[in-house]
Amino acid sequence: MAVKWPFTREAMIKRLERASSAQVEMRGFHGTYFPFPGCIAEDVVFREKVPAVGQKQPEPIITIRKLTIESTFSGLLSKPGRIRRIIADGLRIQVPHEGANLHSQASSGSDQTIIEELRADNAVLELATGHAGENKLVFQIHHALFHEIGGRNAVPFQVSLHLPVPPGEVESGGSIGPWKDEKGSVRGTAISGKYVLTRADLGVFKALGGIVSSRGEFSGTLEKLNLAGMTDTPDFEVKESGHQFHLSTQFRGSLDMRNGDLVLPSLEARLGSTNLLAHGSVSGKPKTVTLDVTHGQGEIQDLILLFSDAKTAPVVGPVVFQAHAVLPAEHRPFKERVRLTGNFSIGHARFTSTNTQKDVDQLSERAEGKKDKQKDHDQDDDENGFERVLTDLKGDVVMKDGVAKFSPVSFAVPGAEADMKCTYSLLTKRVDMRGKMRMLATVSQASTGAKSIFLKVLDPFYKKKEKGAGAEVPIKMTGTYGHTHFSVGLK
Repeated sequence: MAVKWPFTREAMIKRLERASSAQVEMRGFHGTYFPFPGCIAEDVVFREKVPAVGQKQPEPIITIRKLTIESTFSGLLSKPGRIRRIIADGLRIQVPHEGANLHSQASSGSDQTIIEELRADNAVLELATGHAGENKLVFQIHHALFHEIGGRNAVPFQVSLHLPVPPGEVESGGSIGPWKDEKGSVRGTAISGKYVLTRADLGVFKALGGIVSSRGEFSGTLEKLNLAGMTDTPDFEVKESGHQFHLSTQFRGSLDMRNGDLVLPSLEARLGSTNLLAHGSVSGKPKTVTLDVTHGQGEIQDLILLFSDAKTAPVVGPVVFQAHAVLPAEHRPFKERVRLTGNFSIGHARFTSTNTQKDVDQLSERAEGKKDKQKDHDQDDDENGFERVLTDLKGDVVMKDGVAKFSPVSFAVPGAEADMKCTYSLLTKRVDMRGKMRMLATVSQASTGAKSIFLKVLDPFYKKKEKGAGAEVPIKMTGTYGHTHFSVGLK
């Protein structure tokens, strides 16, 4: 055994180079014998081998401040040989954008060794993104433990680490390996397992806020991971709007480990009281967020307050919608950056502004031809004696540069229907809605007092073509949030 003692500097360098196909250097080295035969190597460096003499030496791929190897005397005599434990203190792995050509060279059966345990605490994994001037993705690994390393089998592992984007803590377990793909690249190494993410701060993104937790499963390679799981964010917010929502999701997607691009072909979400079926992505350089909502159903106030910093939504009620949203990485406020196209239908809507709702209630009664209603103030009436009505709204919307344009918008209350065009500024909160309204009543029937007598002369000019139909008149709603006003007039 003394003649073939495996733990000499030369023998260990040869073994590590054969295991990695890299050039290995050691600054310090000494052997150990009792109670565990082995060695301690200091400042160990792995570099890709230089293909030609005189070529610049590559940057280190792996550095280890202190590498401790422990075996047993019985393990040295067994076939294959067995190493009890390897401890890598101060481990740092730096993976370049193009990957690293690390792979094991073929070895004879007599040279095979099983590593029962490999442990690394306070290690660092750096992944280059390939974009000039962009910081690397740095994973701070608190603890990593691998079992039964050897041969061509996958290796079980447990790891706890700090995720760089969004910053949070991850506990994970699964299997990894063999440590290469068909081309010998580390990025092609297979990996699969489960994870739990806690305390991930969305505040790292300029537009978002909230602390997210997540759990799920992953599989793929160190180049691309397939993901499936759920997230929960009790305090999700768009920073400029300042309204917090409980956001929960279930998702399926993939993560590009080279550049951090995330693609989600399947996303189910609940925002406040609103449910979404969607797909989306966070990708590009710099990152652009896209979200396609194929079906959304819930409360319109959830969607309004997601983008508006108003204390309350101007309208509340159940909504069904579809939307395509894009958030480019521009140096502008969120409300000016977000772009959205979609369609919506709000049934039984109610305006939160007392004045606006009063105008709508009065408009409905006049459109039905009711006059001089007795102000009985019963439970169905507002404070002005008009019967409270609910409004139906539907239309298409395009939002860009902080301004939402609705065209056309259908507006319906008992006794009247209208088609309008509308603009609403998220920046100034100014609304301008104009169009034509079709009433059951004629112009004179919709008026009260002496005015109705004179308007009887104009009834034929505003009467709809259908037999027995009422009038078609201009309608508009203008003002700012909380101070809007409905009006119906003659040209």
